[in-house]
Amino acid sequence: MNDLLNLSFRRLAAFLVVVLLFLLIVDAAVLQLQMYLTGGNILVGNFIFKIAVLAIAGLGFFIYPKLQHTGLPVLTWLLCIAYLVGDMPHLMSGRGMTLVDVLQSYNAYYALVLIGPVLLAFRGAVSERAIIRCAMFLLYLCAIIGLAQYLTRQPLLFTDSSDGAFHINSWTFFDNVRAFSLFSSSMNFGLFCAFTGALGVALYRQNPKKGGLLAVVSAIACYATLTRLSYLVFACAFSYALVLTFGKKAGRGLWYPLLYFVLGISTMFVGLISFTAEESNLQDTGSLIMRVGQWGFYAELILQSSATDKVFGLGIVQNEKLSADFPMLIDCAPLALVLHLGIVGLMLFGALLVQMWLYLRREALDSRQPLAIAAASFWATLACAGIFNIVFSSFGAIFALAILCAHKNKAIIHHQEKRRSSDGGGLKRLLPDHVGTLKQT
Repeated sequence: MNDLLNLSFRRLAAFLVVVLLFLLIVDAAVLQLQMYLTGGNILVGNFIFKIAVLAIAGLGFFIYPKLQHTGLPVLTWLLCIAYLVGDMPHLMSGRGMTLVDVLQSYNAYYALVLIGPVLLAFRGAVSERAIIRCAMFLLYLCAIIGLAQYLTRQPLLFTDSSDGAFHINSWTFFDNVRAFSLFSSSMNFGLFCAFTGALGVALYRQNPKKGGLLAVVSAIACYATLTRLSYLVFACAFSYALVLTFGKKAGRGLWYPLLYFVLGISTMFVGLISFTAEESNLQDTGSLIMRVGQWGFYAELILQSSATDKVFGLGIVQNEKLSADFPMLIDCAPLALVLHLGIVGLMLFGALLVQMWLYLRREALDSRQPLAIAAASFWATLACAGIFNIVFSSFGAIFALAILCAHKNKAIIHHQEKRRSSDGGGLKRLLPDHVGTLKQT
């Protein structure tokens, strides 16, 4: 009886973590609700969800000490956490940051990326079907709102709070409105569409109607964001999902992230070479020119800094409150890591992010589950997306969902494939929910 209660608590707590993670992905949903109820004020920020996730995951860590860490880059995770702790004296004494500033900067950049070790207590505790249904519901809801914003050319929702604590970045595009739906920016909405688009491709093999509809709606919603980075990430994630879902070679997709990175660099150079200043379409390269100028400023700042600051960081983050002396956007993940944590931080977190993607790719190839394929496809675009923005939180939340998802037993997968090949698919397959449940009992 106690084992049954413990099992039920574990799954309930894990599902609650899933809900909180989706609220962190759809990062303006609760904020918009608060502003609607209070007339434009925000009482509680999204940080409360991160605290709740850490609290629940920490509780699970102590209740279920036997962690399933097979295949996960736990050592690199711990090294990154240790480096953050060890770098605090430099940031506070050498760069003049307060303890609160340091913790806030860590929360802004790394909280969701580093939540993995404590989530291991709930590894595989939530069925894939439940997570997929949540993702599909949120996508369809957000797509309706986003398309309404795009078609009416009206934001329809709050674009800033009365107290100035919240605002939607770059929601206008000349005479149009970039669809941001229930997100804090159109880019975040587009990244979520890229993930669900890859999920649609992965679902297509099992359910063509459901997968096809999800992919099409995701593509339309992504287009409504009028954000070029979202288009690029969507195309890359979509193509990678096709490779993982329908490809046959065991080594497929290994070098695609490098290809996507080169593609991202190429689009930047093409934009610089073919400079246009058209005022009504996506070919305008004015924002790219401005961004390159900002990168040049911060690169010069790094070169002129001391050797210690180059190695351990300048403590500069993309946050108006924490780095008021440097109001220009950074909008580049590698540059942001060097500015904040130095070359050592770039090397450690770079290694961690690569290992996290390799883990997702292995899971996708082994389990062939739609969610694992979608997560691996989305993460394959990180190097490309990171060129043009700081996207750690979105990718970290998707990785956390993949950890919580229950995976099929390889023996069951092999048995199902053998049955399908012998009878042409006539026998009914085990439902993913039941497979995940069998593995946990």
